[in-house]
Amino acid sequence: MAQCLTRRLRQLLCFGCFSALLVAGRIAPAQGTNSLRPWADYRTIMWIGDSARNRPEQMPLFLRRLREMGINTGMIYGSASPQPLVQANFSYYVENLVNRGLCLKFNSKVTDWDKFVTDWAKDGRSETALVRDFSLEDPQWLGWARNEVRMIARQNREHQPLAYNLRDELSTTISANPFDYDFSPVALAGFRAWLKTQYPSLEALNAEWQTGFRSWEDARPFTTDQIKARMASGEALPHGRPDWAQLQQLRFEPTPERKDLTRWNFAPWADFRTYMDSALANALNELRSAAHEVDPVTPVGIEGTQMPHAFGGYDLWRLSQVLDWVEPYDIGSAREIFGSFMPGRPILTTVFETDTRHAQRRLWHLLLQGDRGCLVWWSEDCLEWRTNDYVLTPKAQALTPALQEMTSPLARIFLRAQRKSDPILIHYSQASIQSDWLLESTVDGSSWLRRFSSFESEHNRLTKVRNGWVKAFQDLGFTPTFISSAQIERGDLQKWTNAVLVLPSSRALSGPEATAIKNALSSSRPNVSSVFFDDVPGAFDEHARLRSDGPPAPFSLTSGQPGGIHCLNFNGVLHRSDSGDIAAYGAQRLREAGASALSDWVAAELGLNRPPIQIATGGRVRIHRFDTRHGQLVAFERNVEYQMSEDLKQAGGNEWLEKPVEIEAALKSPSHIYDLRSGQYLGFAQKIRFTLDPWRPSLFALTTEKRSAESIVPDLTE
Repeated sequence: MAQCLTRRLRQLLCFGCFSALLVAGRIAPAQGTNSLRPWADYRTIMWIGDSARNRPEQMPLFLRRLREMGINTGMIYGSASPQPLVQANFSYYVENLVNRGLCLKFNSKVTDWDKFVTDWAKDGRSETALVRDFSLEDPQWLGWARNEVRMIARQNREHQPLAYNLRDELSTTISANPFDYDFSPVALAGFRAWLKTQYPSLEALNAEWQTGFRSWEDARPFTTDQIKARMASGEALPHGRPDWAQLQQLRFEPTPERKDLTRWNFAPWADFRTYMDSALANALNELRSAAHEVDPVTPVGIEGTQMPHAFGGYDLWRLSQVLDWVEPYDIGSAREIFGSFMPGRPILTTVFETDTRHAQRRLWHLLLQGDRGCLVWWSEDCLEWRTNDYVLTPKAQALTPALQEMTSPLARIFLRAQRKSDPILIHYSQASIQSDWLLESTVDGSSWLRRFSSFESEHNRLTKVRNGWVKAFQDLGFTPTFISSAQIERGDLQKWTNAVLVLPSSRALSGPEATAIKNALSSSRPNVSSVFFDDVPGAFDEHARLRSDGPPAPFSLTSGQPGGIHCLNFNGVLHRSDSGDIAAYGAQRLREAGASALSDWVAAELGLNRPPIQIATGGRVRIHRFDTRHGQLVAFERNVEYQMSEDLKQAGGNEWLEKPVEIEAALKSPSHIYDLRSGQYLGFAQKIRFTLDPWRPSLFALTTEKRSAESIVPDLTE
């Protein structure tokens, strides 16, 4: 046994060195390439359950019913034979290639997560339970998973499947639930190899962590209980359990807390969270590469991703770098984030609605954002299996017009057009997400382990702040995009002119990040004209350690001004507003008179930065713009709240926005205007006046030359 473990550790160190180099940026992760099979059309996909597979003699009838419903793509599960679909000339994708290790909801000892963590807390919170059933760094598991992927890809490649899904609802824990996986020997060995790429020496690690390790082999991360004990006691190396009552009384204030730095040094915990994020991404990259070794043209991705979080492996920037496609649960602006980080790569959604209007509205909304397909959940409740003729259920009948519209010539125009965004850059910082989680969870005391992702999606303040900033700029007519810490560090701000940078509770900034922002603001022709932020940017460094000398420039002026929202412009002028709480904006804007003061202040601070198409700011209307060979496309929709919960139920509260509204949209210059839904020519003008249906977007084409109204849709489809 000891010899086996030693051999596995040697294997791990080889793989761990590769992983560490990948994370450190010395080996670039694989990106989607032009060699992948084009995904040109919208795919309506049915997630197929056992009932269809159990009656193979009825497969032709089953597929006929799917076509009637508007479904153009089926599914096979894992190593199942694709022949029934191939023989019917029915496109398909392959679901769940890896069924052990990536998702602990199945095939693990912790499938009942609630019972597992409850028992762990009752039994003394032992560190021996912090060993994941399948270590993502274990060469034995990884070798098995690679072989599974290669086998399935080899079985399907000649049939040209739409895509491979490595795993649905994968996580380093379950969902984004907090737990200190993985303290297995192989994971800790990989962590130490990774630490050597992050710190120039052991002395540097000890200085950052405030620890006293005598060798790299001694280095060990803090558990969540240990870092909370440091927070409660203020001691660098606390002994025993945290004083939970004292912890619950803690409140973080940046300026006075610099006198008590040790309490707010989260580095021994945050570095391990970063490492576990990288472990999941590295494993996915390995498995993706294994599939491409056998089938280099079929895209490889994952389904059912969670909100951005400190746990679960959900650093969305890191994941976006190792995927060809993704189907995210839209929690915590996840869809907007993936869309920014994966331009041109397919993104899908799960259809859970049971009525036409809600399905039609959300699918159009996502197509306008760039979605290239949807997964209907699932065949078991779309057909009447007790009948011999497999009639469509009421749910399937309701979804049919929505699905058929997604593959119509009208939808195809927007699918193939070039989507436009504005220079509104919203910061994505995993280090800030990590530090925020520790600060927000102090109130939970010892029950932090029950802060499940289902709770976080509804209550996490940073999530609300991020969504508030997104909605504020969308309501003003802009299409913002996200920018990651890594992109800022590598100089991507230099690509812009007079951009607006938004820092949503970006408490943690690296030195290179802060320098890049400062340089972008202070150039003679500024790359960034203004920075909007709440909280105190850069109070913590990239390892989630509170800075002793306060926030770095250009945010050193803000250290004494917590609360409110701020705007710092390129002249160094700092403005503050107490007109509203950005975390509350997302909910307030859904009420008729809510949140106008905050959005008005943001608009005033933008000055001459105006959206290309302007409408009244109180209408809560979202504008999408596209370029085509023949002109521009514009879509208007009510900017409702689509945030999904973990049980796939859409968030409610949109009643005020579910009413028709009269719109007057001002264009930058006169154009020939066509209503694409009615096929009518509206004239040569600089304004569009129309009634916006809350359930369907209004769609227009703008051209410099007049065209036949009867042929405008076919012309634009070319």
